[in-house]
Amino acid sequence: MVEIRYARPDEREEVAQFMNTVFHKAKWDIDGWRRLIAGRWCGPDGRYAIIVREGTQLVGCLGLIYAERITASGVRTTADMTSWYVLKEFRGGGVGQKMLRLACSDPEVTVTNFSSAKAAVQVLEKAGLVVLDKERLVWHPSQAKGFPVHDDPLALTNLPAKDRRIIADHQGLPLRHLAVETPDGLCTLVIYPQKKHDAYVTHEVMYCGDQTLFASYAGRIAASVLPAREAILSLDRRFARDGIAPDDVTEFATPRFCQQGLLDFAEIDMLYSECVLLGIKIH
Repeated sequence: MVEIRYARPDEREEVAQFMNTVFHKAKWDIDGWRRLIAGRWCGPDGRYAIIVREGTQLVGCLGLIYAERITASGVRTTADMTSWYVLKEFRGGGVGQKMLRLACSDPEVTVTNFSSAKAAVQVLEKAGLVVLDKERLVWHPSQAKGFPVHDDPLALTNLPAKDRRIIADHQGLPLRHLAVETPDGLCTLVIYPQKKHDAYVTHEVMYCGDQTLFASYAGRIAASVLPAREAILSLDRRFARDGIAPDDVTEFATPRFCQQGLLDFAEIDMLYSECVLLGIKIH
């Protein structure tokens, strides 16, 4: 009999080993899988995966990265989907859909998916997830007059509490934590540099502390934080407020997805996710 449920804390190593075995083309080793499901933002006793067992055998797994976020409506919980696999002999009987339904069953949790394969889009939509975003705004290096930039925002006494919490939560990861001094106040950014193309590095805005302020000064902020050449600044459309003026607009290879209802789309950033834990390129 097949059993589908949340993994227990004492099954964490077994789940990591399973992922390391079935995802043999992954660009990280067992330590990467352990890091993915360690519960960095929810603690060692928090949820981290849905598993499928037949008897004592682990035959399927869906990784979930739980985190508590500070939002305009208070603290809210998100769960980022990652690394979903069911052994071939157990596919076709609705096991995958049951896993997704369980993942999306908690009315207090917003499930997200930022890096799905194209083949999984239909499955996500069947599970009730909706398109969170499908295009990015882009800025190129320019000669615009820049603003002062602080690369250690935690040292600032006037850093907003939400920004401080987010930056503290992501220390030690391959991210740029910046606070830009605009004429109307600080604009805190968390940026993820990624070499997606040979010609340039994409500096992906994973979090923007003041979206209205960014919209007012986007070009000058881009000039402040980008290298002089071979770089672009990328911002997902849902973070763009009225009046923003990008240099270009492009579509993602695959849309971002989420559950609708608890959070405004503009508050669902790409932190607290597999992307930053494992250095996954966001296309």
